Amino acid sequence: MPSMRIRPAVIVLLLVVVLAGLAGGTAAPAQAKGKACWERVIDDWLNGGSLDKYSPKCLQAALKNIPEDLRDYSDITDVISAALQNKLRGGGGNGGGPSSGGGNENGDNTPRKLQNVPDRSYYRRAIDNLGTTSADSLPIPLLVLAGLGTALLLTAAALAGRKRLKARARPPES
Repeated sequence: MPSMRIRPAVIVLLLVVVLAGLAGGTAAPAQAKGKACWERVIDDWLNGGSLDKYSPKCLQAALKNIPEDLRDYSDITDVISAALQNKLRGGGGNGGGPSSGGGNENGDNTPRKLQNVPDRSYYRRAIDNLGTTSADSLPIPLLVLAGLGTALLLTAAALAGRKRLKARARPPES
């Protein structure tokens, strides 16, 4: 009985299918599961919602789990800390969204507004519509890098296969 030899193209195809299945399984949306309380706090802050409905324990967990980029480039820690202080004091204030705060220089309680803020760009609106603003979403640059890495691996596999086919001994011509 002749021995069966598995062709390299079949191996590469099987490997690509397995990797695609693994990538699809790990990228399944986390919205199917219930979100942790601290994730809901961060999502509410990102969407400009009120944080006064959360317990102090939940707010403390959110402070511990804030992603580094939000911690560095936003006032989320200040807003959550203010909501936590308000909750511990027993106050029922607004709990703080991204634009919460006191009055202005005149002493009245009219909300503060930034001056000369341009409208959001087409790019920013497209990114916001993709749904990457929640605490558990995958960042777009990571997805782009994963796609480029996959393309490079497939190209390398194709080149190796081509080289192997060229190196195969050809039957002598008669």
